[in-house]
Formats: sequence, C-alpha cells, structure tokens
Amino acid sequence: MKILTIKIRNLASLPEAEIDFTAAPLKNTGLFAITGETGAGKSTMLDAICLAFYGKTARLKSDSKNKVTFNGDDIKLNDPRHLLRRGTVSGYAEVGFVGQDGTHYIARWQVARARNKLDGRIKEAEHVVLRAEDEQVIAQKSKAKLLLQQLLGLNFEQFTRAVLLAQHDFAAFLKANADERAQLLECLTGTEQFSRVGKAIFEAHKTKLEALERFKQRLGDIELLSDEEQAQKQSQLTQLNTRQQLLKSELKAIELQLSWYVTQSKLLLQYNDLAAAVADTEFALEQKKEDFKTAKLAQLVQQIADNRKQKAQSQQALFDAETAISALSQVDIKPQIAQKEDAVEAAESASAKAQIALQQCGPDITRARELDRICAEHVALAEQQQIQLQQLRDVEQGHSSELNILNAQINDLNHQRAELSERIENQPALFGLNEQWQETNEVLQQYLVLFHEQNALADEIKGLESKCADAQGALTKAQPHCLELEQNIATNQTELAQLQNVLSELDYEQLQFQKSQLNKAQQAIAQQLQLDNELLQLQAQIDGLRHQQHSANAQRKDAEHQDELTRQQLMLTQDNLHQVQLRASDNISALRSQLEHGKECIVCGATEHPYHVDHIDTHWQQLISDFESQYQAAEKARAQTQTRYHEVVSHLEQVNGQLQASLQQHAQMVQKQKVNQAIIAELPSSLVDVSRHEELLRDIDNRLSKYSELNRAQQQKFQAQQSLQQQLSLAQATLNQHQAQLQEHTQLLNSKVSRDEELTTHCKGLAARVAKAYPHPQWLKLFEQDPLNAVDELKASVHAFADKMSQLTKVEQTLVAAQPKLHSTQQLLTQVTQQITEAVNKLGEQQAKCEETKAQRALLLPLEQSVDDWQQGLQNAVSHAQEHLQAQKDQLVQLIKQHDEHALKLKHLTQQCHIYQETLKDNHTRFLNWLAGASEQYHELNEALVDELLLLQQSYWQPLLVEAQALESSLIEKRSQLQHVQKNIDEHQSSDKPEMSQDELNTKQASLAQQQDELQAQVVTLSVSLQTHHDNVEKLHSHQDELQKMQSDYENWHLLNRLLGDATGKTMRNLAQTQTLKILLHYANHHLGSLSRRYRLTVIGQSLEIAIIDRDMADEQRSVNTLSGGESFLVSLALALGLASLSSNQVQINSLFIDEGFGTLDPETLSVALDALDALQSQGRKVGVISHVAQMTERVATQIQIKKQAGGYSTVLTNAS
Repeated sequence: MKILTIKIRNLASLPEAEIDFTAAPLKNTGLFAITGETGAGKSTMLDAICLAFYGKTARLKSDSKNKVTFNGDDIKLNDPRHLLRRGTVSGYAEVGFVGQDGTHYIARWQVARARNKLDGRIKEAEHVVLRAEDEQVIAQKSKAKLLLQQLLGLNFEQFTRAVLLAQHDFAAFLKANADERAQLLECLTGTEQFSRVGKAIFEAHKTKLEALERFKQRLGDIELLSDEEQAQKQSQLTQLNTRQQLLKSELKAIELQLSWYVTQSKLLLQYNDLAAAVADTEFALEQKKEDFKTAKLAQLVQQIADNRKQKAQSQQALFDAETAISALSQVDIKPQIAQKEDAVEAAESASAKAQIALQQCGPDITRARELDRICAEHVALAEQQQIQLQQLRDVEQGHSSELNILNAQINDLNHQRAELSERIENQPALFGLNEQWQETNEVLQQYLVLFHEQNALADEIKGLESKCADAQGALTKAQPHCLELEQNIATNQTELAQLQNVLSELDYEQLQFQKSQLNKAQQAIAQQLQLDNELLQLQAQIDGLRHQQHSANAQRKDAEHQDELTRQQLMLTQDNLHQVQLRASDNISALRSQLEHGKECIVCGATEHPYHVDHIDTHWQQLISDFESQYQAAEKARAQTQTRYHEVVSHLEQVNGQLQASLQQHAQMVQKQKVNQAIIAELPSSLVDVSRHEELLRDIDNRLSKYSELNRAQQQKFQAQQSLQQQLSLAQATLNQHQAQLQEHTQLLNSKVSRDEELTTHCKGLAARVAKAYPHPQWLKLFEQDPLNAVDELKASVHAFADKMSQLTKVEQTLVAAQPKLHSTQQLLTQVTQQITEAVNKLGEQQAKCEETKAQRALLLPLEQSVDDWQQGLQNAVSHAQEHLQAQKDQLVQLIKQHDEHALKLKHLTQQCHIYQETLKDNHTRFLNWLAGASEQYHELNEALVDELLLLQQSYWQPLLVEAQALESSLIEKRSQLQHVQKNIDEHQSSDKPEMSQDELNTKQASLAQQQDELQAQVVTLSVSLQTHHDNVEKLHSHQDELQKMQSDYENWHLLNRLLGDATGKTMRNLAQTQTLKILLHYANHHLGSLSRRYRLTVIGQSLEIAIIDRDMADEQRSVNTLSGGESFLVSLALALGLASLSSNQVQINSLFIDEGFGTLDPETLSVALDALDALQSQGRKVGVISHVAQMTERVATQIQIKKQAGGYSTVLTNAS
C-alpha cells in the first residue's frame, strides 16, 4: 500500500489542502516533515487519511453513546461529522493510493448539509471508491469499506498501528512491570480476547460450582411417606370423595331453588335502573332543549352560508368599483389636449418663418460667394501671409466640424430619450408595478405554491373517496361472517358439555395413582439390582485411583527436589557469569593497563599486580565463553525441571479430582440404596409379588385407554372451539379494522376538503392583491386560466420595462456629459476666429485691394462668418423648427390616446358595477326563497338571526347536535328495554315458585357449603401429600444421572480454572502475551538492526520482562531502564516498526507517518533520532514525521508546512529548502 495524493476540503482548521506525493519535491525524497504550530491542523491530515479509508478516526473513538447538539442535529460524540468546518455546507477527504493489486485507486469520504444551506440538517456521510484511471465509482457505503480493507490489506486497528505510529505508547511499554506490559501489549496488538477467555473460564467454573451446590441442596430437601402412612391417607381420601359427591347433589338442588329468587331480584333491579335512566334522559333533553334547538338552527343555516358570504364579497367589490369610478371622474385630460394643440400651432408658425428666412437669404448667399472669390484672387499676391491665414482657417474648420458632430450626437441622444420616454409613458401600469415588483413577485410565488397544493389536494380527495367506498363494502361483507361464527361456537359448546358429563364418571386420578404405585414398585426392585452392581464397579475404581494418588505424590516430591537443585545451580552459574563479565569489562581492562609494578592500585592499594599481563583479555574471553555455556545448560535444565514439575502437579490434581468425585458418587449411591430399600419395604404386599404386576398393569391400561379416547375427543372439540373463537376474534378484529379505516378515511377526507376550502379562500385573496397591483384585464384573465404562463409572461414584461428604464437613465447621463464638451468646442472656435481677424489686419497694404470687396461682402455677411456657416445655420434653424413641430404633434397624439383609454376604463368599471348590483339582487332573491322554505319549520328565522347563527363556530353547535342525537337514541332504546324487562317479570311470576323462603334456602346452602369446604380442605391436604410423595420418588430416581453429569462437568472446569482462569483474566492474558512479546521482539530486532547494530532486544526467561543485549559490551544483558533518551527512542521506534510489521500481516506498506513528541528531547537525543529517521527512509519507505521542533525543520529538507491564519483556518504549503 502506497499513498499518492491527499486532498482535504473544509475539515477542522483546513479549508483547502492538496498534497501530491507523485510530484516534486515529495516525489524525490523518502523523508519529509509535517510542521506547524500547536492546533494548526497537523493531526487533521492523519484524520483525513483515516476518514478516506475507514470513515472514522482514532481521535473520535472513545465515546459511542452520548450525543451532542450540532447545528440543530443530535449526533454522537464520536461521529466524524464533527470535523466539518463551522460555517461551511460541505467537506471531504480524498486519498489516492496504490492497492495491494498494484492498481491506482481513489478513496473519498464526504459530508454535506441539506439544500447546501448553513442551517440545513447534516446528512449522512458518503463513502466511495473510484478507479483512478477513469474515475469510475466501483463501490459505495458499506461495500466501499469492505473493498478498501481488501485493497489495503489492513483493518482500521491494524492501519492505526502499522501506518500511523505513535512512540509514546512504547516508551511506557519499556518502563512498565510485567502486568502493565501485558496490558499495554494487549492494547497495542489488539489481542484482548485472551483476557476475555480467562475471565470466561473463571465465570464458567463459578457458575458450575454454584449450580452443583444448589442441585445437591435441592435433593437433600426431598421427603418421602412410609407405606402405612400412604395406605391410610389413600383410604381417607376415598371416603372423603364419596361424602363430597352426596353434598354436591344436595347443593345443586338448593342452588336450583335459589336461582328463582336471584332471577326475580335481578329483573326488579333491572326494571328500576331502566326506569330511572328513562327519567334522567327525558330530564336531560328538557334541560338543554333551547341549546339543542339553537344547534339545529345553526346546522340548518349552513345551507345558505355561501349565499351570505357571496353577498359580502359582492358588496365589497361594488364599493371598490364605485370608488375607482369616482377617482377616474376627477381626472380631466381635455385642457392638456387644448394646450398641446396651441403648442403645435406655434411650432408650425416657427417652422414657416425659418423656411422663409432661408429662401430670402438665397441671393445674398450667392453674391457673398462671388465676392469671396474676387477677394481670394487679390489675396494670392500675399501668399506668405495668406498661408498663415489659411492655417488658421483650417483649425477653425476642424473645430467647426467637431462642433457639428457633437450637435448631431446630442440630437441623436435627444431622439433616443424621447423615444424611450414615449415607450415608458405608454405602459403606466408596468411603471407602478416595477416600483413594487419585489412584493408582488412574492405574492405571485405564494399563489403558485397554493395552486400546486390545491391540485395535489384534489387528487388526494378523489383517492380518499374511493378508499371510503372500499372500506364500507368490506364492512358490509364482514358482519354476516361474524354472526355465523357465533352460532357455530354455541353449538360446539353444547357438545363439549355432553362429553364432560361422560368423562366425569371415570376417576382418572385414581387410575393414575394405582398405575404410579405399580410402576414405582417395578422401578424400586429393578433399581435395587442396578445399585448393587454399580457399587461393586465403583469400589474397584476407587482402589485404582488411590494407588495412582500415592504414586503421583511421590513423583511430585521428587520433582520439587529436582526443581530446587536446578534453581540453585542456575543462580550459581548466573552469579559466576556476572562476576566474570564485570571483571572483563572495558573499563576494568583500561584500569589494568595503567597499573605499574611497585605502585599502589587506586582500587585496592596493593603494590603487586598479578593480572597485569598481556594475555589477560584472551583469558577473560575464554572464561566468559565457558561460564555462558554453563549458564545456558543450567537454564535449559531449569526449564525442563519446571515443565516436568507442572506436568506432575497437573496429573496429581486430576487424580485427586477424580478420586474425590468417585468417593462422593459412592456415598450418594449408598444413600440411594438405603432410600430404595425403604421404598420397597413400604410397598403393599400385593405389589411385592412381581408375577402379578403385568396383570394389574394391563387392567389399569385398558381403563386409562378408554378415558384417553374420550379425553381426546373432548380435546378435539375444545381445539375446534378455540379455532372457532380465534376465527371469531380475527373476524371481529377485521370488522373493527374496517370500521376504524372507514372512520379514519372519513376524518381525513373531511380535513382535506376543509384544507381545500382554505386554499381557495387564500388564493382568492392573493389574486385580489395581484389585480390591485397590476389591473390589466387581459393578463388577469390569463392569470385565472393559466397562472404559470401568466406569471412567466408578467416577469418577462417587468424585466423588459426595467431594461428600458435603465437605457433611459444611461441616455440622460450621456447627454449631461456631452454638454461641457460642446461648450469647450465653441470656445475654441471663437478663439480661432479672433486669430484670423488679427492675421487679416496684419496683411496691411497687401490687402488694400481687398478692402473694397470685403466692404461689399460685409454689407451682406460679417467677415468673421463664412457663407457656409450662414447657410448651415439657416438650414439648422429650419430642421430644428421641423423637429420641434413633430415632437409637439407626437405629444398631442399621446394625450388623445390617453384620453380614449381613460374613457374606456371608466366604461368598463361602470359595467362591472352593474354586474355586481345584479349579483346582489339575485343573491337576495335566493336568500328570501330559502328563508321562506325554512320558516315553515322554524317561524322565528329572519335575516338577522341567520347572520347571527352563521357567526357560531362548528365546534360549538356540532357537539350539541351529537349530544341531542345520542340522548334521543338512548331514550328510544331504554324505553324499549323497559317494556321487555316488564314482560320478563310477568312471565317469571307465572313460573314455579319454591316452597321454602329465600332465607331458609340460604341458611341451608350455607350449612352445606361449610361442610363441603371442610371436606375439600381435607381432600386437598391428602391429595397434595400423596402427590408430593409420588413426585419426590420420581425426582430422586431421575436426578441421579443429572447429578453425575454435573459433577463430571464441574471437575473439568475446575481443572481448567486452576490452569488458566481468574477473575481478571490475568493468567491467560500473561500466558498469551508472552508468546506475542517474543514475536514482536523478533520483528523489532529486525528493524533495530537497520537502525543501530549495537542493541538487540530479548525476553528474560518465560516472563514478560524485556532486557537489552549490548553487543558493544560483550553482549551484556542490560535493563531497559539504563537506556539514555536517544537509546530509548531507537528502541521505541524499532518496537513501533515491529508492531507495524506484526499488524500488516505480510502486507507491503510503503507509506508511514510518525507522530512523536520531539519537543521533549534534548538536542543530542534529537540528533540521534534524526539520524535514525534518515536511516529509516533507506528501507524504501516514504516516511512522514509530524513535529514543530525547529531543529527538525532544519534537518529535514522537504516539508509540508501548516500555517495558522487569522480567522481560525490554516494553509498548507509544500517546499524543499
């Protein structure tokens, strides 16, 4: 697995981030740093990887139950949707990677809010997998998670341990004791099942023990009767049953006579209750007579409610139309038309004068042109002065042309302004609508929403009407079926009673008791023979187990002795090896090299130094090798001795458990034998003879068979009765269901109809508001027929009108801007003219001959004005006069058109008033006709009372109608019942009346009932005693096998619990984690060899203790607590990589992220750590280190920098120094 790209959007503090490992500089490096301040978002990048691959993160897995409110949504605390950045509507995490099959894929996790709004409900996260080649989706949701696990080769827990490494867990792992190390190793490797197995073994052993003890206690509480007591109680029970039958016959006769008096009392009581109920109902009807009458009138006037409502609407519409007519009548456009006609006449006169002036100046223009030609010939004599003059005139001509262009542009803009103004004035309705378009548009949208809802309601009403009809049909079909089932149940009940009478003649309990006594005798005799054989076999088994116990005890003592000897030998060789290693260490060798003969030793003060020889190092090495061989041999012997000791102890415990179980079983069987002998002694003499058992059993079975046949027939009838009752219940439930459906559909239909009426009223109100804002008849007609197209058409008209208004504003702004430029051009033209005059004056004598000609021309036209300008000015005057005339005529036509439209609108409103008046008249006629018909039944009705009744709410009069109808129906029903009860009383009085009084019968019945209760109590006591005796005998026989099985099962669990079980699961956990630790250290040593060849990790014996073998110190075994900071980091990193290898399970992992607290390391240790990371990337993996340490950023050239910005977000940059 290799990560290629990471893309993040709106997660936590990262609004946008993209990291490409296939592009420079990340492509060309194996080691890179992820740097940034605390809280900048470094860990958010790791969260994004986990989200894209697994849809969850390691930081959000602690709490899976509690919920919090998140922008209106209740989501769990561990929900990764918490990472969505506040103030955003969507976000995602996307990772491109190479799967185990070598193909490029894209994993994406994204979350969004409903409707892409900030207040929208946060939706479920989407998880997809795409093929990178064509971005085709190949898996979604849960299938995406399964596919990603296959492509990555890792589940979430393995991924967080194999790809996202955190060394702080291993720092604690190194310093922990055995139990703590087992717990940490269990957490890091995810092998908690071993602890659970140990706990499960302990709990199972505890449960088995408690169950066995309870079962033994329950068997010890069983008591049995003697044969004499059993026979005596059986005789007493027979006599009591005979007396009970006689008492039952007497009580039945008494009850039959008492039933006459009971029936008489019930009928009289029923008659009195019904008479009182009739009186109460009549009183209730009379008390609320006026209220009920008002309610009926209120229901009656609902028939004319639409007439009253239509009257009010027509009156309001008539008032609105008359108001509009009054307003229009006050507007008079005729004075404006007359005024505009005078303006047209004035414009025509001005135009005629301009044309006359142009015609009169024609000869003068011709003469002036001739004089100019003569003057030009004279001026040719003074060419130099004339050239200067010509240049000035050229400038003058340029300004004049520019002035003409500006005038033309201004004229064009004026024409556009007039045309746009005319178009706007032609649409006065749109002018007012445009100003309040936003409000009107909202009203239109509300109308369309209600219009669509009303159409949908119509379809729902049709569907509900159909459902009501279907429910009514089903209800009609179900009622006859219920009646038929009730008749069948009554018939079957009669047949059941007949069978019960036949069965009561047979004494089933007595037959069963006789059979049980016979079976009991057979079982007791057979069990006695079986117990004798089993006791002989069990005694032989106990003798064999005792022999095994004696042999196992001897083996245990021998194993303990051997274990102590090997332990002492191991301690001795270990101490010897340790002393030799200390004396042969580098420091001791260095001190020996400094010793000089005759000088004192700084350690012991001796002057002779026997070990100060050249060959001493070789000698010590040989000694160390010999002592190591001795230590390893002792260690191996110690392990073998311990293994043998555990095997012997386990075998001894097993033998002891079997012996104890056999002894308990022997005692139980002896007790069983005694109990069984007592049972045989208590049997009657007739049952002791085994030869008569078959004859007695055959006779009892024949009688029981007859009883069973009759009972089977009764059961069949009973089952048929239950089946019929179930069918009846089902049919009644179906009937009730149909009734409920009919009621539900009816209520829903009524609510839908009411809603439809509300929508109609609301739509009319909205339509009135629209008509008031835009009173265009043709559009309003289209709006009533097709609201959708009408609204679209109106929107287009309003937008077009707004465009025209915008164009008019732009034209007016352009005109205002052109005026300063026109004024400037006129000033320049005037300046040039003055310069020409000055040049002419300088000609002096050269222009003397031109003076006369100029004087003549001056009489016709000023010298500073050219003939063309004069002629152009006259022509412009004519054009302006004509344009002004045309504008006045256009305005006059517009006023006339406006006058015609005003008159047409006034006529239309007058017609509407007439229509409203006719409607009111017809409405009143219809009301009078209805009132005349209703007054025949209710004379007090009039128009004022009708209006008053219509103001009453249905919630007031509807319950009164229901109450009145219920009271009237109840009164009719109770009167009918009263007559029926009176008839029953008369018939009962004429039937047979008992001779004894009711008190005498009650006294006799009480006496007999007391005697019967006493007898029944004695019968129950005897029956319970006999049945308990029988049940206890059965229990003792049936529970022996169960006890043996439970005892054997308990012994197995007891042995398993001694070896592996305990309350916390510690024993099983430590045993399993010992093997896990060895596997982990194997992987860790492989990685540690590439990081530092000096150290190797090892396990101390069969424990969970870890030691360091220092190869530079002659393979000295050191405690992990002696490691420095840098050395601890190397070992921790090797353990982390070892766990990654262990978790990956043969999966190739080419991307690693290491999140370590480098800020706690000193500079020297940090340098060692960085050297180790440099060596790590040589293994072909791309390694990312998360840190904010300055030296880290200096040593690692390629960095992904996460920088915090104002506003709570961060930016991501990738660079290489």
